[in-house]
Amino acid sequence: MKRTPRNPLSRLDQKELVWFFDLLKDACRERLEKNLISQAMEEQLHERHGVLPGRIDPRPKLKEWEPRYRKFLAVAGEIQDQLQAARFEEITGALAERLAGSPAKQKRPLMNANERK
Repeated sequence: MKRTPRNPLSRLDQKELVWFFDLLKDACRERLEKNLISQAMEEQLHERHGVLPGRIDPRPKLKEWEPRYRKFLAVAGEIQDQLQAARFEEITGALAERLAGSPAKQKRPLMNANERK
């Protein structure tokens, strides 16, 4: 009998998913920033010293990864936005249910002295 693999994200609740994708987005942003800094440093090194013997030029790989990091960052941001919107809808729906489900407090009319007897 084949076991169907479970989605590992199913172990996280909505709030944890938002946090997870926030962390992923931050990591993608950091990788992109690091990549851009490395590209600039490698360009300066290449301009000053040219090709260094015995050293592989990392610039093509750095340029290859830049659009991937941008894409990962965009996707992680979109997923996080969708999760936050879903969470917002979930919260507002729960509040609307709570308000609709609770009976409105009705004021009873004051009894005058004749009705008390």
